[in-house]
Amino acid sequence: MEPILSDSPQPLSAIVAYLFAQRETILNNWRTVCQADSTLKKGSSLSREEFNNLLPLILDILEARLLGNAPEADPALTAQAHGLHRWQKSFSLLDTMREVSHLTQILYDELKRFQGLFPQTDAQLLLTVIQKISQIMQEAMEGSVVKYDELQRLEAVQRSATLQQVIEKMTALSDQRINMLRTSTHDLQGGLGIINGAAYMLKLEGLPDDQRQQYLDMLSRNLANVEVMLANLMDLSRLEAGEEKLQLESIDVAPFLHEMVQAGQPLAAERNLLLRAEGPASLSVETDPVKLQRIVQNLLLNALKYTASGFISISWALENDARWIVSVQDSGPGLPSTLAGVFGDQLKPTVEATSVLSVNAAEPVAVLPTNVPTIPSPDQLNELGHQVNQGEGIGLQIVKRLCELLSANLEIESISGRGTLFRIRLPLRYTSNK
Repeated sequence: MEPILSDSPQPLSAIVAYLFAQRETILNNWRTVCQADSTLKKGSSLSREEFNNLLPLILDILEARLLGNAPEADPALTAQAHGLHRWQKSFSLLDTMREVSHLTQILYDELKRFQGLFPQTDAQLLLTVIQKISQIMQEAMEGSVVKYDELQRLEAVQRSATLQQVIEKMTALSDQRINMLRTSTHDLQGGLGIINGAAYMLKLEGLPDDQRQQYLDMLSRNLANVEVMLANLMDLSRLEAGEEKLQLESIDVAPFLHEMVQAGQPLAAERNLLLRAEGPASLSVETDPVKLQRIVQNLLLNALKYTASGFISISWALENDARWIVSVQDSGPGLPSTLAGVFGDQLKPTVEATSVLSVNAAEPVAVLPTNVPTIPSPDQLNELGHQVNQGEGIGLQIVKRLCELLSANLEIESISGRGTLFRIRLPLRYTSNK
């Protein structure tokens, strides 16, 4: 039971002085009550200053109003700023309103305590103070509601814009896929056209043996090309359907990559190209060896296929404690603009200030379409087969999908007439189950 300090009525100034002297206690009790509220979990991690935020300023406004003075701060703006602070700290609107409600009740309790200390204080005066407290706390709640409503509207607009961007990106990806399939269909039709042309010529009587052999070789080669294109389309379908799963192993990629380069040496020698492998003698990583082999093999075969003369190199290195790099660089004609058109921003050639090839990027070379002759000669068929395969982008799309599956970043630098660099950044270890 608290002692009665005086039987004489107390003026309003005494109530104001009492509430001011109890501020630290009021705010400490407020935090204690909020921490005890099982529905309020966010505030426990905040510092004293963060938790109190602008509430001392709101108490200043309350004091000014009790004394009939103009407050130094705008109560509405102060309440909205407090609401913004709580929003940034991930408080819900209900959390903020419950906090204000707890503070209101603590102020009421302090008035009861004051009345216990000074029982002769005029009841009407205490009622006036209660009304002022209720009003300022109501404004604090309304300010928070206004700010939360504004922020939620802004968030809704941002979500709508983000959703629209996602829809536009999905539409673009769909268009890119259609273009890619259209290109693949054209490639298959071209390959089948070559096969049909060669088969037709083989049926002709009186065909010289050397030309017959040329057509047989052309038929065999283009059947193999069509088979590869169909296999690639099947691989891409499995990747996009999510049927491919990671089979992670710990391997030393240095001998692994050396073996792949060694396997490519006969084709490099046939095309009079210098193929080299460079990197640390040992580099232990966690990866899916089969998928890594498919990525590097695809890029290596493309480099061997389209580089007319010069060099091809495969290199690898440790980037940091989390990632390693494998790169395939050639001195070929550069990435065709047709591929950039198919993949858009996905595989668009980039040359930046940090690029390896050059900071002065030229436009990638374009590949012009060629129509199939009705009755082609062996030379025409051979040239057509080379041009048809130039438009094929399925292999690079498979590389991109495999990189996504391996959580790897695929980067491209390409300059017309100078060459192309494919750089793949892969994790050293995988922490989550794939």
